[in-house]
Amino acid sequence: MKSRYNPVLLAVIVVGLVCALWLNFVRHDVEKQNNTVEMAMEYEGLRKLAALQGLPEEDVLRQFKEAGINSLMIFDTTLERLKKNGELQTATGGELRQAAMLGADKGVFAHIPAEALEENAAYAAAAADASILEDVEQDLCLRYGADRVQVVCDNPRIIKVKGSTTPLPDGRYDEPQGLLQAPLGLPVQDLRRVNALGFKIIVRPQNYIEVTDEQIDAIFDRIKETGVPVAALMPCGTEVVGYPNKMQHLGERMKENNMTLVMLEHYTQLQFAKIDGLLPLAEFNDYKAARSYVIDPTEQKKISVGEALRRWALTDEERNIRVNYIRPFLMPEGGQDIMKTNLKYVRDIKASVEARGYTIGEAGVFAAKGEDFAPYFPSKLSFIPVLLAIVAGVVLYLSLLFNLSGSKQLALWAVLSAGGLALLFIGRGLLTRQLLALAAASVFPVLSMSVIFNIWDKNTTDKHSLLSICWKGIWQLALAIALSLVGAAFLSAILTDSRFLLEIDIYRGVKLTFILPVIFTAILFIKRYDLLQVVGKGLQTLWKRLNGLLDTGLTFRHVVVLLVLMFIAYYFVGRSGHTGGVPVPAIELKMRAFLEQLMYARPREKEFMIGHPMFFLAVLAVYRCAPRWWQFVLTCAAVIGQGSLVQTFCHMRTPVVMSFVRALDGYAVGVVFGVAGVLVIGALLPFVLKLRRRYLEQ
Repeated sequence: MKSRYNPVLLAVIVVGLVCALWLNFVRHDVEKQNNTVEMAMEYEGLRKLAALQGLPEEDVLRQFKEAGINSLMIFDTTLERLKKNGELQTATGGELRQAAMLGADKGVFAHIPAEALEENAAYAAAAADASILEDVEQDLCLRYGADRVQVVCDNPRIIKVKGSTTPLPDGRYDEPQGLLQAPLGLPVQDLRRVNALGFKIIVRPQNYIEVTDEQIDAIFDRIKETGVPVAALMPCGTEVVGYPNKMQHLGERMKENNMTLVMLEHYTQLQFAKIDGLLPLAEFNDYKAARSYVIDPTEQKKISVGEALRRWALTDEERNIRVNYIRPFLMPEGGQDIMKTNLKYVRDIKASVEARGYTIGEAGVFAAKGEDFAPYFPSKLSFIPVLLAIVAGVVLYLSLLFNLSGSKQLALWAVLSAGGLALLFIGRGLLTRQLLALAAASVFPVLSMSVIFNIWDKNTTDKHSLLSICWKGIWQLALAIALSLVGAAFLSAILTDSRFLLEIDIYRGVKLTFILPVIFTAILFIKRYDLLQVVGKGLQTLWKRLNGLLDTGLTFRHVVVLLVLMFIAYYFVGRSGHTGGVPVPAIELKMRAFLEQLMYARPREKEFMIGHPMFFLAVLAVYRCAPRWWQFVLTCAAVIGQGSLVQTFCHMRTPVVMSFVRALDGYAVGVVFGVAGVLVIGALLPFVLKLRRRYLEQ
């Protein structure tokens, strides 16, 4: 049965495609401008590395700057850290009581009156720089309240803060920190020292309990006091500063200081690490934000420097990471000490990132064109032609199932379009765009296969050579991919804005996008070729056919086939997304690494290992006039590749050009697998049929 497509709906799709391509071009321009990657390490981490190697801290910092690190992360300081660095004298009430019992020298703390000594308290006095004690006193009052902080001696000045001094064991993050380990505020000396060496600064302050505007302002006052420019803020801990009700104030202060919000990617590579208030803060900062990636510390201990190195440039390119958060390896490799191991690691990361066309500098952000920063949000008016085109595609598919007349198709299109426009402009705009993206991803791969069905229906003979069948598979697969990419262009266009590019909003129908094209293609194939033999015989006949299938007795062969199909479904769906739980075999990891080196964008296995080879085998089945049910099974498998290449565009964090190139790379590798499959199966098929005839004759 040849399909006819409504010319008006086809015209709507063409106009919508032009608009979608324009939106994709603008998106590409926005992505292209965002090409600066920041190379960052923790200041404390490099200090630790210097101590381990017995090297001067300043020399270590300079060497890492020359290697490629251009930013350092500075956290809130602590009493424990200040004492360890010799910048402050501290002691606990318990330590001072024990010293008194042993008759030991209490140093400067001997001036504390006996009545001021308490077990659950910490005491602080100046070391070389008295201004540090002033900052600490201010920070303690902000953190704990003035009622818990007391000056117990004026000359020398000694302050006391009440609270537990019990240290928190490593790994026990679910318990409150003691006074010595609790965050205070940003250290002025560290900020100035890092800036003097030419590093950019990413500050990582922690939230306050019952946070106030005054506490947030104190962070920016401290930065202003140092006279040091701070380019970015990255949350630390489980909450952003200002959570739960002062995040807007923090966002406003960040905008005043032209600061970028650094958002750490979740270890599953889906959205971000769990930090309460992160997404609202991004909105309050007008989406001036950059995505960051760090190798999880537990994982880093298990991998080599070479394995870690392979990730960085690919991560920057595929997931729009703009802050490479690099942690040092603390074990030597390759016969080199820790220092040389990490310097080479950083130099190699920088070289691989620059080789991909990126510049090392301040983290890039997604912005609309203009002198001042503004987030990228296309006008909703630009979505109208895309919406109309996606709805037209849905109606075309429905018309293939229900043989709708031209006037009914246009009426249905008008009603659905009006409803979609109403929801887009006066209702749930984000949900509407998500649903339109799902429709585009689900329907257009099926429409592309329907065009291929029209071509296949013209075949009238099984006298085709294997080379001829291979050629037909090559150009027909190219046509199917081109038509499926129309849906991909619509999906990318309807979701394009700063929120999706940053992955603050994500496409929610990933697994459905894998399943629905297969289901829709199966329904269309069954209807088109009347596999159930019910066309024109009414619903009662259909019901009888289905009952007959349900009444079929199960054999061992049926059970085996069912188990195989269940395994394929589990593997197919379970491997989609990031949390399916289906492990990746080691040989596949090696193949991925090889393809990453060989091609611009590594193609997806579902395309070149399943979908595209099955497309070639479906072509073989059609042109060798195989039974229709074999064509059905192979066609349903073939559409997996079409759905997969459209689903690639659901990951909006991946640059749009890379997604298009990935589809082409998948086609190139798929052709190799497909042609090989046709030649092998085609060569073996005569022998299989001969054995089958012998078996039936016995």
